[in-house]
Amino acid sequence: MTSPAAPSVIIEARGVQKWYPNGYHALRGVDLTVQQGEVVVIMGPSGSGKSTFIRTFNALEDFQQGSIVVDGMALSDDVRNIDAIRREVGMVFQQFNLFPHLTVLENLCLAPVLVRRRPKPEVERQALQLLERVGIAEQAHKYPGQLSGGQQQRVAIARSLCMEPRVMLFDEPTSALDPEMVQEVLEVMRELAREGMTMVVVTHEVRFARQVASRVVLMADGEVVEVAPPEQFFTNPQHARSKQFLSQIA
Repeated sequence: MTSPAAPSVIIEARGVQKWYPNGYHALRGVDLTVQQGEVVVIMGPSGSGKSTFIRTFNALEDFQQGSIVVDGMALSDDVRNIDAIRREVGMVFQQFNLFPHLTVLENLCLAPVLVRRRPKPEVERQALQLLERVGIAEQAHKYPGQLSGGQQQRVAIARSLCMEPRVMLFDEPTSALDPEMVQEVLEVMRELAREGMTMVVVTHEVRFARQVASRVVLMADGEVVEVAPPEQFFTNPQHARSKQFLSQIA
């Protein structure tokens, strides 16, 4: 009887260092490995480097030292490599970044048609299925300005999924939402996790992290302070900095 295959590494960051032009040392030798199918939640105080770090995964932020390999491709200055990685990595931001002059359906279809060169009718069918999946199929022909914040963020998630990414990055996806809209977005993310999507999520949503995360990472001052399963992280953190952070968000 053959043993099941071990999960493959989809993101491997080693010794990542980043300085801004003003000399600020934003990332100080950060290491992180993400396995396929994992949900890794990154938490930490403002200014800890969380968002900067995940934005290096698809070259939205550069870095000066260390290495990052995504789905077997090393991030470098080679534009072809960056484009290849971006095709495999979806990203959802704090702001929705939808094109206001395009309908919801047009927002979803633009990149798969232009970047992946897929036939438009095929992409439109997939886009409508994804809008159904995130619970807003009836909004397909509206413009972003006609939707609530929660609906726009669900469109943003569906738009990323339309590119059929191997991994999804979420950079505080609920921080710009009214409180009553937060849960509808988190539920879509929970469903993605249940379906096995590899996700790296920067968030302060403790309940989501406890329920969904495979591991929780605490960052502070540009460094990884602690990595642990959620139950251990929230009930028995090992580092004083983790205890301090949790006492402030409890």
